[in-house]
Order: sequence, then C-alpha cells, then structure tokens
Amino acid sequence: MGGVLLVLLFSYALSWGFAVIGINARNAETAQAMAFPLLFPLTFASSAFVQVKTMPGWLQAYARNQPVTVVVDACRHLMIGTPGSVPRALAWSVGLLAVFAPLAVRKYRKAS
Repeated sequence: MGGVLLVLLFSYALSWGFAVIGINARNAETAQAMAFPLLFPLTFASSAFVQVKTMPGWLQAYARNQPVTVVVDACRHLMIGTPGSVPRALAWSVGLLAVFAPLAVRKYRKAS
C-alpha cells in the first residue's frame, strides 16, 4: 500500500511540472514535443527497466540520483518489506511539488 501511495504522490508532483509545460505551449502538439525531452531521460535512464549497475559508468551517476530511480527503488523496497530510500523519494516528491505547483498556478493566473 505504501508503494502505491508513494507512486501517486510522485506522479501528482510530476504532473504539476507538465502543467507548467502545457500552460507555456501554444497547442497540444507543442506541449507533447516540449515534454518528451524531459520525460525520456527520466524514464529510460532509471532503474525502472534495468539495474543501474548494468549501465555505462557515465550514466550510472545520473541514474542513481534522478527522481524516477529513487521512487522506483523505494517502491520496490516497500513492496518486499526492506528498508530503502523512502525518505529520498518523499523528498524528491515534495521538492518537485513545492517548485512546480506554485509555478503552474502563477503561470495559469497570468495566462487567464
């Protein structure tokens, strides 16, 4: 249950970042084109699909410290009941939320 809540919190925080992108875009196609370069390295350079230790050395440093890896690893630990990086995952989620939610609200108010 904790893993599901952690994923929900992280996805909620990340959605505020994509709301900022959507507000700044002229149309849906532009928003998608603007979001892809951000989403691609977060997804594929993480431990979601492969172990970080199997990645090239230069990519491992980034992959270990980016938010998707931290959240995925924390969820894995929560699912099997071992201690993990839950505080780091919460910190990433709260940090993203603290940055992007006010920014999105401010951009929205200026746009409307």
